[in-house]
Amino acid sequence: MRLRTLILTTLLALTLAGCGVKGPLEPPSARNAPEQAGDGAEAPVAAPQEDRPFILDGLLL
Repeated sequence: MRLRTLILTTLLALTLAGCGVKGPLEPPSARNAPEQAGDGAEAPVAAPQEDRPFILDGLLL
């Protein structure tokens, strides 16, 4: 029983340690970066997308 607890604890620690990336934030690449308006005008706003149902929506009530 003690060995099982040790193995599960070790696996949990390794899983949680691998959940993120250490280091500074990376800036977006040039193709993903938002365009800057040079004349002070506001950037155009994209039209809202149609809401499509998802299979797990019932869980969010």
